[in-house]
Amino acid sequence: MPSKKPRIKLYADECFPVTSSLYLKSKGISIIHAYDLNLIRKSDKFHLEKSKKLYRILITLDRDFISYGKQNLKGYSGVIIISVGSATSPSVNKVLDKVLNKITTDYIKGSLVTITASKIIKIKEGKQTERII
Repeated sequence: MPSKKPRIKLYADECFPVTSSLYLKSKGISIIHAYDLNLIRKSDKFHLEKSKKLYRILITLDRDFISYGKQNLKGYSGVIIISVGSATSPSVNKVLDKVLNKITTDYIKGSLVTITASKIIKIKEGKQTERII
């Protein structure tokens, strides 16, 4: 019997649109938003550590997290940065629909993954790889 692919579990920081979080929930994705936990006006480091404690992948629109790609994210579930021209939910949701079936928990673990409208850029232990989507 084939094993099931581990479902992605996400933790969205306050920069991630709440409406996109609701959209993902409607598609069966397990996601907790910082607002759900009343964790607003917290630092990036706080959200990164919270995602680690929750064993969830941090998802954000905050490009400040790119600096974490230069650090070792070993022991973390990973970070996904959605980088689209418009931070509106329809733009974010369109990109999410395009990529969520192409990435796995194992692919993201310990990595910083930036997702744009046309590619997935992964940085793990200082090594960068790109995939066209």
